[in-house]
Amino acid sequence: PVDEPHQRQERFDVSGALLFMSGLMALLLCLNQGATWGWSSPVILILFAGSLLLLGLFIRLESHVTAPMLDLTLFKRTVFSASTASAVFNYMALYPVGFVMPFYLIQGLGLSSAEAGLLLTAQPLTMAIAAPISGTLSDRIGTRLPATLGMIILAAGLVMLSLLGPDSSRLMIIMSLLLCGLGTGIFVSPNNSALMGSAPGNRQGIAAGILATARNMGMVLGTGLAGAILTTFLNTDQPGALYQGTHAAFLVAAGLALVSALTSALRGNDRQNRITGGDLSSK
Repeated sequence: PVDEPHQRQERFDVSGALLFMSGLMALLLCLNQGATWGWSSPVILILFAGSLLLLGLFIRLESHVTAPMLDLTLFKRTVFSASTASAVFNYMALYPVGFVMPFYLIQGLGLSSAEAGLLLTAQPLTMAIAAPISGTLSDRIGTRLPATLGMIILAAGLVMLSLLGPDSSRLMIIMSLLLCGLGTGIFVSPNNSALMGSAPGNRQGIAAGILATARNMGMVLGTGLAGAILTTFLNTDQPGALYQGTHAAFLVAAGLALVSALTSALRGNDRQNRITGGDLSSK
């Protein structure tokens, strides 16, 4: 169908962008330096409190400005808000794999960088195969079931990664990574479809921006959280600290994947919401 352009000019939300950037930077700095400066140190506590204050002010500002950076009215739609939360938790659960596994493979098992990189390709290759198949399937049966199932599979893969130790076989490593890639591949396409499909037609650009923001926030928060957990264990200088840190980081990531599965399962009838959103946008 012909999509007529809308001549609507909106000013850039400078204040909102600065508040969001400052709050996120404070939170990431807190996660990055917590193990070094001490989790109970005044600087870390001030950074954490400051991040909460700044992000809270950002949410408050966005509900009052005429052209917000983040259109909060979209989050009144259950499918949209649940899909956004699911995306954040998915990437928070997934990205510790790419951060922690090289330490385990190279420092723990003594593999070369090339060998470690070759093993790690099991995850993205599986994602590349599973994602289009899952997207096609979700067009027929809806997005809730495959998205929920994908996060459960990811959680299972992360639990398997948490069990890795100094004597783990390469087969177990590959199987764990395959599960992580399969779960994420099954999840991503249906969840993206649900998020974009639940937004009105005149807010598709904003919805795409929120999806990208959710993805990037999940990436940086997941990496920061995994780094905080791993370095906390490594700073103890105890025997086996690397394996203990790896175990803890992947168990936390598995918990985040289960939270994503829960938000996916509770988001309601995604097909009906997408039909309603389309009708509203066309009217």
